[in-house]
Amino acid sequence: MAHLLRAEYGPEGPSGAVVKWHVVRTGEQAEAMCGAPIAEGAETRPESEWGTGLRGCQQCGSLYLHEVPFLGADWRSP
Repeated sequence: MAHLLRAEYGPEGPSGAVVKWHVVRTGEQAEAMCGAPIAEGAETRPESEWGTGLRGCQQCGSLYLHEVPFLGADWRSP
């Protein structure tokens, strides 16, 4: 299953800052995984940007981590 990050804006809308980033499933881009509605035309970023310092929705992040398969080769021991 593919995912995308979609922006949630503050009171100024798209002309203002992004309040937080939500995760959506590619087939359901109008609703975040946490259930928050996503405005049509909201900025989109690839799921690979999750965890790169963007202010993300905690609930979406938790749900996303449960859906993304764990690949042993990606895990690095200290």
